[in-house]
Amino acid sequence: MKRQGMGLAGKLIIIFSALYGLLLAGVLAISIHFFIEAKEHDAHNRVLDLINSIDLAHRRMDAEEFEVYVSEVFSRRFTAEGYDLDLIEITIVSRRMRISEERDKPEDGRTRRYHTEVQNPQTGDVSYTIDLVYALANLERGIWNLILRIGIVGMAAFAAGIVLILFFVRRSTKPLRTLASAMQKVGQGNLAARVTITSKDEVGVLGEAFNWMMRGLEEGEFVKTIFKRYVTRQVAETILAEKDLVHLQGEKREVSILFGDIRGFTKLSQQMSPEEIITLLNHYFAPIIDVIIESEGVLDKFIGDGFLAFWNAPLPQHDYALRACQAALGIKSAIAKLNIERENLGQVQVQMGVGIHTGFAIAGNIGSSRRMEYTIIGESVNFAERLQEVASRGEILVSARTRELVGQRLPFAPRRIKVEDYGDAEIEVFELLQPKEDTI
Repeated sequence: MKRQGMGLAGKLIIIFSALYGLLLAGVLAISIHFFIEAKEHDAHNRVLDLINSIDLAHRRMDAEEFEVYVSEVFSRRFTAEGYDLDLIEITIVSRRMRISEERDKPEDGRTRRYHTEVQNPQTGDVSYTIDLVYALANLERGIWNLILRIGIVGMAAFAAGIVLILFFVRRSTKPLRTLASAMQKVGQGNLAARVTITSKDEVGVLGEAFNWMMRGLEEGEFVKTIFKRYVTRQVAETILAEKDLVHLQGEKREVSILFGDIRGFTKLSQQMSPEEIITLLNHYFAPIIDVIIESEGVLDKFIGDGFLAFWNAPLPQHDYALRACQAALGIKSAIAKLNIERENLGQVQVQMGVGIHTGFAIAGNIGSSRRMEYTIIGESVNFAERLQEVASRGEILVSARTRELVGQRLPFAPRRIKVEDYGDAEIEVFELLQPKEDTI
């Protein structure tokens, strides 16, 4: 399993911290700007008050008294709680006088100039002008207290935000962790894993999609498992994985067809209970199924006490006739071993007749959307069944075409027999014999 990277909580905390840091820096910058601006505005109002007092003195005092008053005002230092205000220059000019005071500018002071024209309320003419230059110092006084307060409030809000993020992430990722745990179970082969849907948001939709997907996978695996009961694992997986290679809609091809049937089973079953009949059939069919699957054949169907199997469909096999004959010999050997075991236990033994024919047939899916099976139909299927009906107990009869394809790889004995529905003349067939090295 890959090493898990940073979780959602960590990523959200990093994003939140970055955004919150930018927000806090912006709040600090704006607060400092308005903090200083408020002091400058207060200083401006003080200057306006000073000008009003000068104007009031100008109207009530004579020239000498007014000039003394202006000198006193100019020498005065205005100290406020958050800043210092010093007059640097004052100039009052009228038609009858000119008063001017000036001092050196402070090195670290900010200077502002203010000009006003005082009008005669009766005539509306300008009586005199006042020009003031003033310096502001220590505007940053108390700014660290402001920053500290904002910082304390900001850190408290940051801590609350982190707690809310962790709570939100834990609450939001709980169903995701449940979903991840279910996926791990699926990776371990548990297709029955499901998640409980507790919300209707995106996570709930994801959980519902997961459950839907798992139902589909479970059904698909069930179908795949059932399919493997009829064909070998390699064939089943190839068909399921490479559907384009297989024409399941129907095609004509040469196949080797094997029919097998228990001889005398009708008479035998009359002496047995239904449970005993089913037990007997399952006992014999179990090794037969194994033999067919091991030879990569398709077990088409069981027909009472008989069965149908074929080779070279749906996937091509270059030695399909040989596989069918070898499967028949394997079935014969398996039945012989079972009969020995059952004889020792005092149980009923059976014999089987087998017919094999190789010819062209139609292979494909037959049925409807509600019930369908992959099977073969055609004259070749009927002929293989007729050969099986002619075969006696423990006998394997094969057609001339099958014998031709197998060649000398297996021993055969020629026979001539009459086959029902194929005229009165005898037809050449061959009995498949047990190779000497395989004789029990």
